[in-house]
Amino acid sequence: MQKKLGIITIALFIIALKSSAQSIQPITLQEAEDTFLNRNYQLLAQRYRVDADKAQIQQARLWSNPSFSATWGFGTTNKIQPFYGGNGGETAYSVDQLITLAGKRNKQVQLASLNAATTQAEFFELMRTLRLQLRGNYYQLYFLQETEKILQEQLSNLQKIVDAYTEADQKGSVAHADVIRLRALQVGLTNDYTDLKQQELSSQLNLQQLLGNNEQYAPQVDTDGLAYYNLQGYTLPALIDTAMLNRPDLRVAQQQLQQAQVNYSLQKALAVPDLHVGATYDKNGSYAPNFVGLTLGIDLPFWNRNQGNIRSASNQVKVQEQTLAQGNNIISTEVQQAVQKINLMDKQYQMLDFKRFGLEYNKLISEVAQNFRKGNISLLQFIDYFNSYSDNVKNTNKLILDRITAYEELNYATGTELFNKTK
Repeated sequence: MQKKLGIITIALFIIALKSSAQSIQPITLQEAEDTFLNRNYQLLAQRYRVDADKAQIQQARLWSNPSFSATWGFGTTNKIQPFYGGNGGETAYSVDQLITLAGKRNKQVQLASLNAATTQAEFFELMRTLRLQLRGNYYQLYFLQETEKILQEQLSNLQKIVDAYTEADQKGSVAHADVIRLRALQVGLTNDYTDLKQQELSSQLNLQQLLGNNEQYAPQVDTDGLAYYNLQGYTLPALIDTAMLNRPDLRVAQQQLQQAQVNYSLQKALAVPDLHVGATYDKNGSYAPNFVGLTLGIDLPFWNRNQGNIRSASNQVKVQEQTLAQGNNIISTEVQQAVQKINLMDKQYQMLDFKRFGLEYNKLISEVAQNFRKGNISLLQFIDYFNSYSDNVKNTNKLILDRITAYEELNYATGTELFNKTK
């Protein structure tokens, strides 16, 4: 009965694996980035913000609407005559147009243009940040899935050995303690597999959110293409200069400084009163019938000369100057740190021939399994080799992933795609 249940369980497990495999979508990095650019909700929202701020430029160019007023006489206190329009009735009309002085309108247009440019730079800054997350999760998911394949194979092989030892234990041909040790090894490997699957699910979720859908992905990586991650030909000063020219967050800081400077100029201009120009017609309410006149009006700046806003805008210029200086310093240190990290990872990476080492180690572990089944090596030796093989796979994939991440962080630090260009 137990044997039948075991067969049914294995069959269901195989069916589940096939069903899961059918729902997994293979995806290259180029395909992932194309989907990211077209479907990422944060990028789409930021594009609309750019369009919204560009519309404000048009709004800033518009003149203020003229105002119109009308007066109809209702008679006098002695005689009420509502809307009486005869010869003795009174009607008056006036129109007024606000004319801004001291270049306020042009400064507002400049401010709106700079604000739109800042939003555009913020869009590229968001793209830079999200692209780093995209590539990080893409490669992490790939290496987790590669490690998963090895652990699945190990679990399958170990299960066969455990089954064989359990059967031998029932016959009394092996020590029961050996079965317990093998099961303990199986539990440890299962825990490693569970932890790995949790990390894989987290990376899968992050990738889905970045790509704006709920597909299950299997990244397709050409490991030979990882040779493009190479720092040769690049110097630290050149990389810093590249970052200064291309970092969108630096452009944001520069635009914000210009905004602060234009706003300071605008606040000083707002201290100059605007002019109201208009015309009026009065039928009977003036010194002569059918009076027509020109009206001029201006606020008298006796108390409010915009002093507080001018002082505030002046200090905002100083704030943005310091922010820009800090941004320059941050960029230099980030590039320097990224290069140092790459040098460290490359030094470790170049110490090992991963392909040759991996093939030799796989051959060794296969021979170890065969020798263990034949009884040529002890259980303790087998467990030691088995654990070291699992650790080797995980550590190798982690080292390669860390190296890729270091280069992607340098891409991020320079604001360019010096390495692993998708287009």
